[in-house]
Amino acid sequence: MQCRHCNAKMWYNERISKDKNTASPKFSLCCGDVKVELPLLQNPLKYLERLLFDDNATDSKNYQHNIRTYNMMFSFTSVGIKLDKTINETREPPTIRIQGQPCHRISSLLPMPGKQPKFAQLYMFDTQNEVENRINTMR
Repeated sequence: MQCRHCNAKMWYNERISKDKNTASPKFSLCCGDVKVELPLLQNPLKYLERLLFDDNATDSKNYQHNIRTYNMMFSFTSVGIKLDKTINETREPPTIRIQGQPCHRISSLLPMPGKQPKFAQLYMFDTQNEVENRINTMR
């Protein structure tokens, strides 16, 4: 479904009036039912657009399949959760099931002797191998 005002893609259950079934629901999570006017997004760079939307290119398939991993590689903290991989067996956006209290983990700027770098250390430690270090933390 799309918001009739800003054309944001929405789930049907995100409609304002959940007690009514309607063919043209109203939404407020996007533009606040016209209370907020957002500028239109600019078109992404051609390469990024291909990575995001071209289902035929090998690098696009890889990028789309690993987009969460790539995003986490460039974050300076890690979310302290255990990811239940048994409920994410489709290409849909992943479901995260959290038990207990989520937290953000961050450590000192240098790893302990003999330990692998993690979190922000991946950006400070061993610049020759920083990309490999980031990829290894996601395995």
